[in-house]
Amino acid sequence: MPVLDRQEVVKRAGRLARRIANFARPKPRSIPLSVEQVLASSAGRELVERFIEFYYRSGTAQSMSYRGIEILKNPCDVWKAVELFQIVRPTAVVETGTHHGGSAVYYGDVLKMLGIVSSVITIDMNPKWSVDPQAHGVTSVVGYSTDMEVVARVRSLVERRQQEQPGSVMVFLDSDHSRDNVLQEMRLYSGLVTPGSYLVVEDTHVNGHPSFASHGPGPWEAVDAFLAENQEFSADRACERFLLTFNPRGWLRRR
Repeated sequence: MPVLDRQEVVKRAGRLARRIANFARPKPRSIPLSVEQVLASSAGRELVERFIEFYYRSGTAQSMSYRGIEILKNPCDVWKAVELFQIVRPTAVVETGTHHGGSAVYYGDVLKMLGIVSSVITIDMNPKWSVDPQAHGVTSVVGYSTDMEVVARVRSLVERRQQEQPGSVMVFLDSDHSRDNVLQEMRLYSGLVTPGSYLVVEDTHVNGHPSFASHGPGPWEAVDAFLAENQEFSADRACERFLLTFNPRGWLRRR
């Protein structure tokens, strides 16, 4: 066994002393608050909203990508969607607003990785695909999401999928963010959502909730109108547990 010189002994003793001190040092106590409790506090709500606004203005979300494909989402919202996939285990996922297809491809890949046999159906008037969507389990429907022929085709795809493999259906709305368009989408596609599953209305944070105050009535106001007329859905605020979200009050669970 080698004999250590005095300097090395002192070094090792010092490292051991620091480790013991770090272990013995009192740890910060976590505050076991639910998201509902945080948002019920004016101070908590202000802090959350200020950070959402800061993050939105930073433009960071606009620089996200998946497989080199632009994906205009808040990363916390993307992760929450993955958590819901594991809970709901959808046989079909419907998305309005394809853009470059980043989120649709991501959803398709994640569902496959989780062992959930599912079809992703995405709708856009002008999708900007750089990959083959079918290679990722994605069906691209070209047209306006509120066009009745498009709605009928999507319903047919979902019904056929449920005949092949019965299961739940989730819907994400992320196209034109004007109040009237979002409300019409909610009315047209909410019927596809199965009990216990989710209708996710994205970007409810605009028009001053707390971001982009000059936007004009948008998804937040559409949610207000929809919930006033449809008692089958309610906002699941627990889905905002990461606090950073672009979809406040937008995670609607069907009872």
